[in-house]
Amino acid sequence: MKDASGNPKMADVARLAGVSQTTVGRVIHKNGYVSAENRQRVEEAVRKLGYVPNTMAQGLKNGVQLIGHILQFSPNMLFAQISRAVDEACTQKGYQVLNFTKYGLPGEDERIVTEFIGRRVSGVIITSIGRLEAPLLKKLERARIPVVWIERAPEHCDRVLLDDHAGTYSAVESMIKAGHRKIAYIGLDSGQSVEKLRLQGYRDALRDNGIAPDRQMEKLMESYQPPSGCRAMADLWEKCPRPTGVFGAADTLICGAMQYLYQAEVKIPTELSLMGYDNTVSEILSPPVNSVGIHAAEMGRKAVELLLRRREAPEGEPETLWVGTELVDRGTVVKPIK
Repeated sequence: MKDASGNPKMADVARLAGVSQTTVGRVIHKNGYVSAENRQRVEEAVRKLGYVPNTMAQGLKNGVQLIGHILQFSPNMLFAQISRAVDEACTQKGYQVLNFTKYGLPGEDERIVTEFIGRRVSGVIITSIGRLEAPLLKKLERARIPVVWIERAPEHCDRVLLDDHAGTYSAVESMIKAGHRKIAYIGLDSGQSVEKLRLQGYRDALRDNGIAPDRQMEKLMESYQPPSGCRAMADLWEKCPRPTGVFGAADTLICGAMQYLYQAEVKIPTELSLMGYDNTVSEILSPPVNSVGIHAAEMGRKAVELLLRRREAPEGEPETLWVGTELVDRGTVVKPIK
């Protein structure tokens, strides 16, 4: 017998182990004496049945409803914006959010999924992770917990995606319309769809405007952190034909590029135009930088609405919802002087 979430009950564990439910409770909650023999029998029954303790039972009695949210750890402040957007959207729908940050530690995914099942969450949102082990996704499915992905989502699943290609394309095209022909790109060398689409948007904008992409002008770095942007900018300025404009696939990369440019006494934007992406820190830089703004609130709202729809109609076809971008002009893209 299983409960409404598809999880075996404590009574099932007790029956298989040949002990009372009280004994099972003592073993699971590590409270009270249990003989070594009975403890071993209970633990073996838990493993065989795949039983997950209902740690939210009391909360459910009080009307608490939870949605789980997993985020990839990153210095990129966009994730913080998405997390806040999810929290606000859930609150408006009467849900609380159980947030977990993923650091890539051993056994981390299984611990998080087990916690979600144990707390009987109404659904799970996964932000910018790209993949979760198939057995763990199946475990959520068996527990009848729907999953929605935000960014870096696999195929054939419910997901909310940012139109990264269009966002980058429009940004680079705005630089071309300002008169730039030598535009460099600083991005991430990851192989994931988000980074591929941003790079492709840059290349397509050049080609569609009669400019052949130059691989010397493309600096793909190991992380989005500012030191990567600083090193990329140093390479562009010291070892390559100097660009008149630079597009950074994240504001943090432009932040690092500006550290180098300050040291090199390069004047922005008169000597070099700059454009960021995600509009997270660009406003507080000196000078404030043009950036591609992302509607994080819309991403959070759509993810929560899709999750709740899937909870009501679990058999429907997977949906992909797109969120657009907007160009924020702060005056750092001007006509080049050469």
